Amino acid sequence: MPENTIRMENGRLPYDLGAFDLDGTVLRRDLKITDATVEALNALRGRGVRLVVATGRRFSGAREYAGRLGFEDDDPVVCYGGSMVRTMGGETLLHRKLHKALGVEALRWAEERGLHARVFLDDRIVASPDTPAATGFLRRGEEPDVEVVASPADWLEGGGEEPTKLVFVDRPDDVPRWLQEARDAFAGRLFVTRSLPHYVEVGGREGTKAKGLAFLCERWGIPPERTLAFGDADNDVDMLRFAGLGVAVGGMTDEVREAADAVAPPVDEDGVAAFINDLLLKKGS
Repeated sequence: MPENTIRMENGRLPYDLGAFDLDGTVLRRDLKITDATVEALNALRGRGVRLVVATGRRFSGAREYAGRLGFEDDDPVVCYGGSMVRTMGGETLLHRKLHKALGVEALRWAEERGLHARVFLDDRIVASPDTPAATGFLRRGEEPDVEVVASPADWLEGGGEEPTKLVFVDRPDDVPRWLQEARDAFAGRLFVTRSLPHYVEVGGREGTKAKGLAFLCERWGIPPERTLAFGDADNDVDMLRFAGLGVAVGGMTDEVREAADAVAPPVDEDGVAAFINDLLLKKGS
């Protein structure tokens, strides 16, 4: 970690905003958040750092876990991978939707390849029929309000609501076979990224975590260099690059590691808590 990156300024940490991915960063594979993580985030709050969750999850799930992390009322949550910023109390501050024609094109692309597709609306999902990958890797217990249709592309083209984002699901070992193809097909038009081993997110070019954080930085008058961000997956890369200090957590890919300024231990070792505690200890907390 560069020495000047975490230099104290008049007794304060050089950060005014801390952003935290959920899955694989502060949320363990068993969907638990440890007391050590909550205490570490509270320690940052105690030092005057504003905190935000930045996740690919939809708002309802994001709010549940953000609540466990101590977020309340007017605290914002960056959700749907950055396409929405909404307060814990439900006020929508930003909502970027995917243009319908682009959404139909992307869904047709997925349909031609036999991929399970999901259209994320505002806390509602329209999905294609299950595939073996969808059956094997999706968390059914966390999926209320899912409408299954024969063809999401037909549904959207026939008058469906503009999506907040799309998701394509496949077996983890099969995703690399077509992921780069998708990025090439929609280069300059859509943001295509992998958030979980089986999960590829597709959204508008402005619907990224970095854009969500940039919106909050402008709203609060915080320079990007005074932000701290933690993430573990490819959909965190732009956020880690945006932040003044981007911290990759655990078993990240080469792309995530290269985007980060520092690396923390894995989530199952309380990596975020360990990094924050070490940071505060070094600064005389």
